[in-house]
Amino acid sequence: MNRPVLVCQGFQRAFIDANGPMFSVSAAVRRSICEQVLKRARASGWTVVHSFLDTETLGANGGASMDGFAPSPAEAYFRQRSLSAFRTPGFHAKLESVADRPFYLISFAGLSVIAATFLDGLEHRLPIRIVTDAVADVAHSGVDERERLEAIEVLARAHGREATSHELATAAGLPSRPAARNQLFADGVL
Repeated sequence: MNRPVLVCQGFQRAFIDANGPMFSVSAAVRRSICEQVLKRARASGWTVVHSFLDTETLGANGGASMDGFAPSPAEAYFRQRSLSAFRTPGFHAKLESVADRPFYLISFAGLSVIAATFLDGLEHRLPIRIVTDAVADVAHSGVDERERLEAIEVLARAHGREATSHELATAAGLPSRPAARNQLFADGVL
């Protein structure tokens, strides 16, 4: 059986630094879910691919990987300078090499980056899915974080490509408690 591929995008310190301009409430809250997804994928022998945003806004310190999200020596690592990770040299080739497997995207990179990567994956006819309870965004331009997270979920659902961390744990044969849809909203966090 071909084990799935986990794409980890934008797991950088800037998104969880409460004093920084890129701080994301949803990233701070969903960090533990993402850590569990990554740990389960590694323990189950999934292929893990990392894409880190490489922008001036993230800065030298904020661009570093979050603790627990640094690539292992066996995991592919890319520096993403555009909206879509597929425009990063080598990224598309890496995913094409494992195109017979399901792909799952977890990301703290935000609505625009997640959407661009997801839609490019669909355009390349790759079996990519967004793990809707393992993504985060920052409020921008008068649109609050809740609305942006809902937009990511709607995008995935509109293409029939949504998944949850519970579904991934089940696929990996590991126990997990089901995550409620929009758990951040149900808990009143956002």
